[in-house]
Amino acid sequence: MNLETAKRAAGEAAAELVQDGMRVGLGTGTTARWFVTALGHRIAAGLRVSGVATSYATQRLAQEADVPLHDLTAQGLDLAVDGADQVDPKGNLIKGGGGALVREKIVAASATRFVVVIDSTKLVPALGGRLPIELLGFGVERTLAALERTGGRFFLRETPEGEVERSENGNLLADGVYPQIEDVDALAAQLDATPGVVDHGMFLGMASLVLVGHEDGTVEEINAAGRTVDAGG
Repeated sequence: MNLETAKRAAGEAAAELVQDGMRVGLGTGTTARWFVTALGHRIAAGLRVSGVATSYATQRLAQEADVPLHDLTAQGLDLAVDGADQVDPKGNLIKGGGGALVREKIVAASATRFVVVIDSTKLVPALGGRLPIELLGFGVERTLAALERTGGRFFLRETPEGEVERSENGNLLADGVYPQIEDVDALAAQLDATPGVVDHGMFLGMASLVLVGHEDGTVEEINAAGRTVDAGG
């Protein structure tokens, strides 16, 4: 499968949703990268927007693409576009494989419309497997023990040098490994209620639209209810 063609198609389709004068959240990851690049091309052609980056990597990419960047203010955003690690039939997501989940969730929640861009391999019948999470360093062993009572096996991330990996916020990054998650709302509530958890990678009921790129360059549109509404090239 030509995943880059699929990712590019989804990212470029999302860029076409941006209107003049919008405040836009810029996601992190391999598919969101195509969105930022395509947005830069539209800006070069005269589109006026302001962007909010969810990571340093996206900030650098936006600067290279000449996308104007600003801080996230109380005014919020008109549109946010980001990728996902998994998308279930109801449009629920797991995100954060790149470690930017907290900023990604803040940006997504700040937008009037949150659009997710993925290739078709990210569609799953049910969420499960790897679930990223950001933790405070204080009492982390106790926090991990509490998290394992939710049914997952948790591991702190390590850098290639063997050091504990931290987010751009300075917190620890970990991953929980779950079987198929039967009740996503219940698990999210348990994680939210665990002291020491900064946030987790479950984005439930947040996506307005999912753009699914396919290897032939077509893009499938799935609305928030999980129903396919359109497909195009």
